[in-house]
Amino acid sequence: MAALHHPVPAHPPPARHPAAPRSPRTAPRRPRLLAGRALGGAPPADALGRDLALPVGAAATAVVVTALLVTGQAAHLAFSLTAFALLTVAVAAAARTRVVPAVVLVSWAFFDGFVVHQRAELAWQQTDRTSLWVLAGAGLVGAGCAAVTRAARAVKAAREGSD
Repeated sequence: MAALHHPVPAHPPPARHPAAPRSPRTAPRRPRLLAGRALGGAPPADALGRDLALPVGAAATAVVVTALLVTGQAAHLAFSLTAFALLTVAVAAAARTRVVPAVVLVSWAFFDGFVVHQRAELAWQQTDRTSLWVLAGAGLVGAGCAAVTRAARAVKAAREGSD
């Protein structure tokens, strides 16, 4: 059987005398506010949800397409585009900033392939370009709202930490 853990050292590390000065290597590190966190990095507790936003958003997009096709609302392009734009805002707000273009492209591919053309075909006509721009704007709105919310939380946490 293979060992799945690191081997335990044969001797424990030497204990430090309480009166001995701490070396810089063993000094405790204080937590610090990273600039990346204030600029859009996520706290560890929120990381899983932001990583799963794209696949969950793709699944939600498939459900919306199915609902629009079953109810017959896919023929109303303005209504369908509004539903997709709202879904894109929600998924883009939950996703990491660097995957927002993928969120927009997945949303547009489902909209264009199944709602506009209804045979899983992508095209590049005026309706297709307009829907891509609308969904790209929705993605920017969602990412912008999420960035403002994260920045406000970081400012609030910095103020509470300084008190």
